[in-house]
Amino acid sequence: MDLLYIIGMVMLAAGCVFLFCRCYRQCRHIRVSNSVNNDIFRSMASYVMLVDPDFNVLKTNYYNMTGTTPKAVPPKVGNLLHCKNGEDAGTCGTHDLCADCPVRSAIAGAFRAKAGFSGIEAPMILYTSDDRTQSIECDVLISGNYIRLGGGGKPHMVLTVNDITAQKNTQRQLEKARLRAEEADRMKTLFLANTSHELRTPLNAIVGFSELLASDPTAEERQEYLRIIRTNNELLLQLVSDILDLSKIEAGELEYEYSDVELNTIMEEQEHLCRLRQPADSPTTISFHRKYPSCYLHTDRNRLSQVIANFLSNAVKFTARGSIDFGYDIRGREVRIYVSDTGTGIPEEVRGQLFKRFVKAGSHKQGIGIGLAISKSIVKALGGEIGVESEAGKGSTFWFTLPYEPK
Repeated sequence: MDLLYIIGMVMLAAGCVFLFCRCYRQCRHIRVSNSVNNDIFRSMASYVMLVDPDFNVLKTNYYNMTGTTPKAVPPKVGNLLHCKNGEDAGTCGTHDLCADCPVRSAIAGAFRAKAGFSGIEAPMILYTSDDRTQSIECDVLISGNYIRLGGGGKPHMVLTVNDITAQKNTQRQLEKARLRAEEADRMKTLFLANTSHELRTPLNAIVGFSELLASDPTAEERQEYLRIIRTNNELLLQLVSDILDLSKIEAGELEYEYSDVELNTIMEEQEHLCRLRQPADSPTTISFHRKYPSCYLHTDRNRLSQVIANFLSNAVKFTARGSIDFGYDIRGREVRIYVSDTGTGIPEEVRGQLFKRFVKAGSHKQGIGIGLAISKSIVKALGGEIGVESEAGKGSTFWFTLPYEPK
């Protein structure tokens, strides 16, 4: 009997030792597994959060990634991430804009559907300072995995939050580049269409009336033919000059030579040239109004003359009768140069686009619509501003400013 008792006690002791060893190995395995899981959890490049249906963050690697101290009370998702809306309201979910928050909507919808979600992109504004004086706009990509802890336990959501601001910025830049490329292609097509048409018009006139000169016309006809050929020669030369200037601006090779120039002299030269091009019986008067005895500017004389000549040329095109007045005003440390006419004026819908390429105030007028765009580039390079004031049927005033140093 004693022998059986001893054998039973030995077997019981052996069983206890075996169970102890097994429990020890299982506990060690659990500790190692937890350690590995925690290391993986902490080393993830994304924020990972275990969230309950009330948006409380029960566990997260956020504190390890940011080096911050965990809070005693589980924070809401928005408070953990320092969402500006949630922080301003005090608690995530109580701000007016929280009702439209795509992150909250996705999490709430996943809990209702008892299913996960992925690929939710959302813009966010997050505070980057504890005193809430600094914030940053960013983009995040959020995914959620619906789980029940302990099998049939309470539902939870494992959220993965990735900062995709850099990717979105790259995507936006690529989209802008694509739109610029499409616009450049459209403008190239428009340029070729306008140029081919506008170059053909004066060339046809020159060729046609040159052939008529060979048919022994009368003296009066000869003078008229020569006048038409001369006018179209000037138009063709201007078109070619504009095209060359535009190509130089595109290549960044338009050169500027600065010197001290007297503005009254340039204005009088332009007045004289404009009047020479006018027919003798023209009902339009062109006048330079000299208000100052002298005005010296340190600028590019040729480019300044080019802009004024462009303004005067446009004024002549749109003023069948009436007057074209031009001059300048000294306003502190700048000079405002203007050309006013009593012509047809410019409709409001065209006025805002007028200084863009290939935009013309009147489609029936000659030109390819790049003169004002070139003028804007020149004025900007010379340190000034350009603009227009107009009313349909009552004329227009084109103006630009240049820096002025009183002497």
